[in-house]
Amino acid sequence: MAFNVSFIRVCCVIPVLQGIEKHYQITHSDLSIPDNLIKEPMTLIPFSEVAMWLNKIELLTGDSDYMLKIQNYLDISRFNMPNNWFLATPDLAITFRRINYAMACFHSGASYYGAQSNRIIKWCYRNDYLSKKAKSHDSLRVALTLLNTCKHFLGKDYQPKKVMLSGPSLGQLGVEQAFGCQVTWNAPLTEIWLDIDSLISSEESFLSSLSTTDQIKKNNSSSISLNQLDSYLNMPQPHDTPKVLYELVNYIRFYGLPTVDSLADLCGFSRQQLQRRLQKNGFSFTELMRYILGSLSIKYMLEGKEVNEISALLGYASVRSFSKSFQRLHRQTPTQYIEKLHQKSPHKRA
Repeated sequence: MAFNVSFIRVCCVIPVLQGIEKHYQITHSDLSIPDNLIKEPMTLIPFSEVAMWLNKIELLTGDSDYMLKIQNYLDISRFNMPNNWFLATPDLAITFRRINYAMACFHSGASYYGAQSNRIIKWCYRNDYLSKKAKSHDSLRVALTLLNTCKHFLGKDYQPKKVMLSGPSLGQLGVEQAFGCQVTWNAPLTEIWLDIDSLISSEESFLSSLSTTDQIKKNNSSSISLNQLDSYLNMPQPHDTPKVLYELVNYIRFYGLPTVDSLADLCGFSRQQLQRRLQKNGFSFTELMRYILGSLSIKYMLEGKEVNEISALLGYASVRSFSKSFQRLHRQTPTQYIEKLHQKSPHKRA
């Protein structure tokens, strides 16, 4: 039985948090988001949590169109992709394709794609895991991000032909001023309408401004190492129950040691419903948590972190509790395990 959960990476939310802090002096701590979660930008967040944050930001700011105030921060370059990969292309058309395909590694349960109608290209975003005001905020977040992507190639004064936004209206005048075109709310998809000539003109403009040598250097600088690429390919699909559970527990541990109740609450189940679902999938919560936290502890060890730091990162109340749990799973203490890792290190000198 699948857990119907959508995930988004921390790095996709950071632009919003940066803008809110700068414009309203409201920090991620005010939203009850742990510091350690922000420090791990590739961590997956259940999108239900992001929806809650979007609504809470409106409550704290008292401003329903706060996305408009922070639109300059809604830039895909703030995702911290190596070598600014999304934008390190010769034209908008290639970036368009990169975003449409690669965003599946950043946000599950959502889709980015293009649809053509005569001379119009519709840049579309679909996310069925939202409703009401949160859907409006998210739709506006993505639309402004895509608009800023277009402006990166077509100039700061670029205006799309039309914009379609999902969710109830957050105010028509300010939104139409931001996009410089007609905006329609309550649409089934988020859409930015571009003239097909815009994609062609962006390539011609780029080629005319660069020498061949400059172009080669720019293309070479956008490469991503295999290790970096691997970290982007761990997005679970809804039918992959073990992986979904792994990421749910991984998220919860930033708030303290995961419990049955904390996992049930995140999934929107009662304790009994969750336990029945786990049993149907052949899991017990204790075994599941021990395996996941044990796996995460080894990841941190390989990164060179100390036992006390790892204990805190995994939500344990004490190093002793962490050590006992680790020893049950690996039949050795964390310190012994780290010592063996050091012995196997290729950089170890006799």
